[in-house]
Amino acid sequence: MTGARIAELSALHAFVISFTLNLRPLHPYNRNREGRHANLFGLGIAKGLGVTLRYLFKRPFTTQYPEEIRPVPVNARTNLLWFEERCTGCSTCAQACPDGCILVETSPREDGALNIDRYEIDFRLCMYCALCVEACPYEAIQAGGPLDDATYVWDQLYRDKHALTEMAQKHLKTHSYQYPNGKFAPTDIEIPLHIGKPVERDRVR
Repeated sequence: MTGARIAELSALHAFVISFTLNLRPLHPYNRNREGRHANLFGLGIAKGLGVTLRYLFKRPFTTQYPEEIRPVPVNARTNLLWFEERCTGCSTCAQACPDGCILVETSPREDGALNIDRYEIDFRLCMYCALCVEACPYEAIQAGGPLDDATYVWDQLYRDKHALTEMAQKHLKTHSYQYPNGKFAPTDIEIPLHIGKPVERDRVR
């Protein structure tokens, strides 16, 4: 066995011993000012216990889901909610969708507006980029929907107009009739916004 091979094995042996004893490797650059190796036994354990003691008396960040539901920030790109009372059927959201998962079908009305015959979102394709939310001029589609809508049935992620309306109304009733963007929606006893009519377009801003 050559001398170089013996030197390599000796260095490897010293590294394994230092790592096993939780010491710093015996490296030429690992020296203190006095020129000695800075090997302190249990230094890593002490640092770890210091972090533990630091957070021991602080309030934990863990949310006990589903008993506790973490509030969703306004700008979070979560599940999409479609509010029919704000929609005019302009199909801007469908044109902005890069995945083509939004389907809008309308028919003309006598007053020149559009009836929303079909409005469907295929959440099997949606990547939650929120480009449709940014494109909608009337804030009819907004992010901030439920986070617990996972399902074992693949086809249930394709939601039509009625399923989307049910999701939106459930959100409004559980959030004091407030949209995800912070604005307030009409309650059941108020009739300033009629379902299916483009009233948001006629409002004075």
